[in-house]
Amino acid sequence: MKRLLPQIKKLRVKICEIARRMYTNGFISSTDGNISAKITEDLFLCTPSNKCKGEIKPEEILLVNKMGEKVVGDGVVSSEFFTHLSAYEERSDVSAVIHAHPPFSVVVSLVEISLTEPVLPELIMTLGKVPTTDYATPGTSEGAKVIKPWVKNHNAIILKSHGVLTLGKDLEQAYIFLERVEHSAKIIFLAHLIKKPRRLNITQIKKLGKLGL
Repeated sequence: MKRLLPQIKKLRVKICEIARRMYTNGFISSTDGNISAKITEDLFLCTPSNKCKGEIKPEEILLVNKMGEKVVGDGVVSSEFFTHLSAYEERSDVSAVIHAHPPFSVVVSLVEISLTEPVLPELIMTLGKVPTTDYATPGTSEGAKVIKPWVKNHNAIILKSHGVLTLGKDLEQAYIFLERVEHSAKIIFLAHLIKKPRRLNITQIKKLGKLGL
């Protein structure tokens, strides 16, 4: 454990930074949302339950095991952490998971507007399709189940009527994916208020595959 302390300290600070950015940008409110980071195959850091993420301190970030049990810390492990664990189990390349409630992403799921349609070039190039899961009761094991069909092949998933789950090689990437989803959801929702957006054609989509952002 001692050799992991510098990594744990650094990740705790980064989690708090990401949490403040999420709160400031309106992706979460009050005690909403949760963030986790993988340290080893058996150890993770996660934000505690019932804490305002905009005010959370590094020492409040919990160290937990792969069973979702607290190893170090005074807070309560969020029930949503089991959805994070499900993602880590499916994806060995993932070291960070973020769950938030960005408004436009929730809205498009409520009115059944899909982010899998090939409409926005930037979304196609960075995340491809962003699927929406079936509904799961927040704070239950249902969340871990509904992401299973999607998490292997997608780095961002909209949770029906609930929020967004993003996966990254690190915390910064997971957060960038969150911003991308919410920005795209806002554009697509506003477009639908005027007229259903036109899909890009096959030729246009193939050209995007040769480019990068």
